[in-house]
Amino acid sequence: MKLHGVADVLYGAYNRHDTAAVAELYDGNGTHEDIAMGHPKVGRAAIAHGLQKFFGWFPDAHWVPHVQIVDPFGSVTITYLLTATLQAQMDRTIARGQRISLRGAHVLHVRGRLIHSSEDYWDAATFQKQLNA
Repeated sequence: MKLHGVADVLYGAYNRHDTAAVAELYDGNGTHEDIAMGHPKVGRAAIAHGLQKFFGWFPDAHWVPHVQIVDPFGSVTITYLLTATLQAQMDRTIARGQRISLRGAHVLHVRGRLIHSSEDYWDAATFQKQLNA
């Protein structure tokens, strides 16, 4: 996978809610960490499972990538806007159709043709504020 194309492929799979396609973009021991949560997902199955849970809560989730910065040594950073509506109870948060609009940034570390690791940076306080509104 070319570094310039990884964001298009990843966000295409995200927006189709194709968890298997997302998982296949990672190497077998790949990791994904939502930095705000602090619990990395290790391996394709764990990455897919985490996304399946997220799509269960937010079945209309949609990412719009904005700025993309490519490091020729194997990293891509993408800023994005995520919009979604909470449509199922998420832990203790009751779904009341809360809309979220959350800016974030992914940092993807690519080795060969696959993502070796990714970090997702977003503001947990903004997320909670929108869920509790």
